[in-house]
Amino acid sequence: MNDRFAWLWDTDMGNSIFDGILRGRDAEPPRDFRWALLRLIEYAPYREIQRLLPRARFLREWPELAQHVRSRTRREGMDFLHQWFTEHPGTHG
Repeated sequence: MNDRFAWLWDTDMGNSIFDGILRGRDAEPPRDFRWALLRLIEYAPYREIQRLLPRARFLREWPELAQHVRSRTRREGMDFLHQWFTEHPGTHG
């Protein structure tokens, strides 16, 4: 069993470490929550984004982080998701 998400190909970081950083429990400078959220958004398949996205922090951080997402289509998709979450509190997916 592989303990590393495929989209973490360039790091030795395991899934549990990444998840800890994404949840704000851990940090491995310069890898912090913002790094983990951008990594998830830019490289993970949408199903993984749905499963792992920390909704409350995403809602707070997205307006500033959006400008750092390189892919226009990913950015637009996450803009849509941010709007959906804002308009439909309490729902996910």
